[in-house]
Amino acid sequence: MTIIRTNIGQNRYRIAADIGGTFTDVVVQNTGTGEYLAAKYPTTPGDLSEGILRAFGRVIDDFAQVEFAVHGTTQGLNALLSHSGGRIMLLTTAGARDSFFIMRGSRPRKEMYNNKFRRPEQLVRRRDTLEVGGRLDYEGNEIAELNVSDLQTAAEHARANGIQSVAVCFLFSYKNPDHEIAAREFLERNVPGISVSLSHEVAREWREAERAASTVADAYISPLVRQYLEVIESRLEKRGLAVPLYVTRSSGGLMSVKQASKQPIQTLFSGPVGGIIGAAEMTKLLHTDNVICADVGGTSFDVSLVVNGKPRVVNQTTLSGMDIIMPVVEIESIGAGAGSIAYVEAGGLRVGPESAGAEPGPACYGKGGIEPTVTDAQVFLNRFLPQGELGGAVRIDRAKAEAALRRVAKSLGMDAETLAEGILDITNAKMADAIRRITVEQGIEPRDFSIVAFGGAGAMHAAFIAEALEISNVVVPPHAGVFSAWGMLHSPMRHDIAVPFNKFLRNVEESEISRRFEEQSGLAKAHLDAETGGKGEIHYQYLLDVRYDGQEYTVTIEIPQNNTPAREISEIFHEAYHQRYGHSHRDASIEIVALRLVATAPMGNYVAADTSGTRKTELRFSERDVMFGGKWLRTRIVNSEDLFQGDELDGPLIVDAGLSTTVVPPGSCLVVEARKVMRIILG
Repeated sequence: MTIIRTNIGQNRYRIAADIGGTFTDVVVQNTGTGEYLAAKYPTTPGDLSEGILRAFGRVIDDFAQVEFAVHGTTQGLNALLSHSGGRIMLLTTAGARDSFFIMRGSRPRKEMYNNKFRRPEQLVRRRDTLEVGGRLDYEGNEIAELNVSDLQTAAEHARANGIQSVAVCFLFSYKNPDHEIAAREFLERNVPGISVSLSHEVAREWREAERAASTVADAYISPLVRQYLEVIESRLEKRGLAVPLYVTRSSGGLMSVKQASKQPIQTLFSGPVGGIIGAAEMTKLLHTDNVICADVGGTSFDVSLVVNGKPRVVNQTTLSGMDIIMPVVEIESIGAGAGSIAYVEAGGLRVGPESAGAEPGPACYGKGGIEPTVTDAQVFLNRFLPQGELGGAVRIDRAKAEAALRRVAKSLGMDAETLAEGILDITNAKMADAIRRITVEQGIEPRDFSIVAFGGAGAMHAAFIAEALEISNVVVPPHAGVFSAWGMLHSPMRHDIAVPFNKFLRNVEESEISRRFEEQSGLAKAHLDAETGGKGEIHYQYLLDVRYDGQEYTVTIEIPQNNTPAREISEIFHEAYHQRYGHSHRDASIEIVALRLVATAPMGNYVAADTSGTRKTELRFSERDVMFGGKWLRTRIVNSEDLFQGDELDGPLIVDAGLSTTVVPPGSCLVVEARKVMRIILG
């Protein structure tokens, strides 16, 4: 077990766990001192809860001392991407059986010219998609009663075919949910134990295809996620946990296990969002509100933006070929992690997206892996050579990394050093392209941002990514190796509400928007009070989905208060549209499609005193040869515990923080700031 201890005493604790593809990270905070204890443990794919318990078992003895517990789970996302869920059934309005399968056409727009594109297999079979009579008009008025006979047929089909979960998506249910609610009550009475997902609860918004896809995804992962949550909650309770267990939601806040079981789809990006919340918290120390979050784990590279001190949240995402409606922190994720495998294809070098994962892992782990990975390249170039074991179970074997690299290098007619740097160059280029997709392609200049690098390998790549994007500096936060778990401890409780509106701004009374927001604020407060026990002040964020007359898609804008005048709403939209598309149409009519309310309640934030201090003794360091730009350069190796505020060190330099490693290339400088925040200034 890799453990970092920082003055933990006999006090009450706040704990967090983040399950990654390779390692499970845990962080424990002492509420008396504000200090942290952090650990990594190899992820246990067969039973994710086992990895959490083993990690916490080494960090904290008595769970009865815990006053706050949160974790991020990848159970639902893994099931969705690997199609490992159970058999489900979809109920649609009569006449709309094929709408889910048609969706928006045969292929996504970005795959229009990809002649190798294959549409992913659907999560629900057509023969398990049944029609139910009954109809609502576009205003939600009933024009045909719900057909009970069709529901009976559906119940019989579920019993006969081992259906575990049902997705119900009726037309215009976002206006009137009565038919969907009646369908669930009938199914639960007639098929005991079945899980039922209703579209108006999963995504109470217009767009039938996306609403159906969201409901199908929720139904598909529900049995697995609910079972997992029951197991982990039960096992923690048996170990003495006496407080509720919370789960991070895809939009960046928290929810109770009970709420997560009701809406499993909200857990899809539960793990990665923790680091983004942490980066938003870090902006208070960095003197900048705009940062690019660069999270490099064992399996993937996840990149996101924090703008004006807030994570950037979108209302739709694409997974497994489906457009899913839900508030989610905008994350661009690619298969370019530390475990990404390098291989030869068509005579050229390729890296990822396949990963060696936790089992067998990179060749240097000595657990049976024989294919070279990004980690093997870092190890062979001497950039990553930890002294202790990773996760208490893995000791790095440089000879095995070299052997794996030489096998591939020989087939390409090059030496292992050239291959290793080529692997890293390709990986860094992929990472830079991912950042361009969420900045340059959306009218945002990356040079106006700093990169916050975290994850076990984030700080090994960040300086090279920044150079490619002409970004001047990189920030490496303390606890970078377990930063997503650290961020979860700073996450607020959150509740999102979307309300269909569909009115032109010129026809809206000044008080109408305010009245609707006030109604939803009452509902949000009741929900958060139930989740938190009425603790903490609730903060509200008011958003509108807006478009020009005749357009299909919308731009989401934030207004300063719920009674913002129409003229100010118009100006905010024009400016947001111009930033996104480079032009605006100030004479065109504006339509408000939906109102969105975001309610958050802080769950506590115990900040440790700044103990970074100043240097009083000479810096201790060792040296080894590290390759940069095809040359072996004598490089200082520094332990992060030996660094103090005000230190300035020129590259080449390697900083070993135990749970992460920072690489400072030649020509760059490392500056240590308050709270041991490290900043790499590029030359």
